[in-house]
Amino acid sequence: MKDQADGYTVVELIVATLIFSVVMSIISASFSRIVRSSSQLVKAAETDIGGLIGLELLRCDLELAGFGLPWSVPDASYSEAGHGVLIKGCQDGCPAADPYLFNDIPPVEAPRAYRVGNNAGYNGSDYLVLKGSAIGMNSVSRSWSYLNYSSGGVVVKPSRGEGELKPGSGDRVIVVKSGVTAGSATKELLVEPSGKSFTLKFNEPLPKEFVPRDRGDSYLVYGVAPDDSGHPLSFPFNRADYYISRGESVSSVCAPHTGVLYKTTLNHGGAHTYYPILDCAADLQVVQYLDTNGDGKVDYKTEVLDEVVLSAAAQREQLREIRIYILAQQGKIDRSYSYPVADQERAIVVGDATWEPSLGVTFGRVWSAADLLAAFGKEWRNYRWKVYTVVVQPKNL
Repeated sequence: MKDQADGYTVVELIVATLIFSVVMSIISASFSRIVRSSSQLVKAAETDIGGLIGLELLRCDLELAGFGLPWSVPDASYSEAGHGVLIKGCQDGCPAADPYLFNDIPPVEAPRAYRVGNNAGYNGSDYLVLKGSAIGMNSVSRSWSYLNYSSGGVVVKPSRGEGELKPGSGDRVIVVKSGVTAGSATKELLVEPSGKSFTLKFNEPLPKEFVPRDRGDSYLVYGVAPDDSGHPLSFPFNRADYYISRGESVSSVCAPHTGVLYKTTLNHGGAHTYYPILDCAADLQVVQYLDTNGDGKVDYKTEVLDEVVLSAAAQREQLREIRIYILAQQGKIDRSYSYPVADQERAIVVGDATWEPSLGVTFGRVWSAADLLAAFGKEWRNYRWKVYTVVVQPKNL
């Protein structure tokens, strides 16, 4: 019988230690994989949540574009955006993305709800401009009311909606005369008293220049901005510019040469307010679907409305659908992952994948593997890339 006082031999201790070390190594490696995978999943979930919130803001603005936008501003005099590119990180400065180029000021007949700079931005992305009273980032911009003619004085009718605009607040508004011209199309004419500003502070009694004069007149009142600046409106609507920019605020987890998708509002007075809505954005493409022959069906797709042929009126009549495609990184780098590529020449399609042989283009942008390598570096396939799609059928034109 073995003497219990003898203990363990050196060989037994070495073997036990070796087994313990192997087990701990396996556990440690498994734990590291779990932590790494968990971190990747958490970051991917954060990206998805951020994307959903930011893109919901974009979708809402796309739907609201055109709301409260006058159809005619024949006598108006106003200024919009000044010169100066908002985008950072462009090697050539992105001169085609100058906000000034997307102004709609007289002598144009009317401002356009959608303006697009095709491949004018960072990484060759599109530059999107939306206009309408409801595009502003304040509660007043979502409010409205209307005025009726009365022999005893103007009658302010409530909108009976959640965003009812009530007189007495002094909010800065515009007044639009709605009517039928020659028995056909409704005209939304901006009311601007001769020699005076089109801005109205919504208080009672209303200035006589802004009230209906004849029986049957219908005046719509659209809120634009709160009265917190002390000066009139710079232009008779609100404006937001969407673009990708590469500045100092880009997260360290983002792939090289990706940027941040911004919504930038143009304030009345000329300043801009910046709202980052999506990190690690690589591309933004806008595709618009038109009905050019009036048969109710889309017969033409274009990445940019023809600025010469399509006036504001033509845009209202022909635009049936607008789609926004955004390429963004999901999560952080994962060197154990390789982004799947089935076709080296069409590695990632940011846009409508439909190929039009007659035009020889894909609507949006096609990234080849070589393009992605040149733009985002040799580790580009170690990122999970996702194309977000926002589809809207305009209702407020």
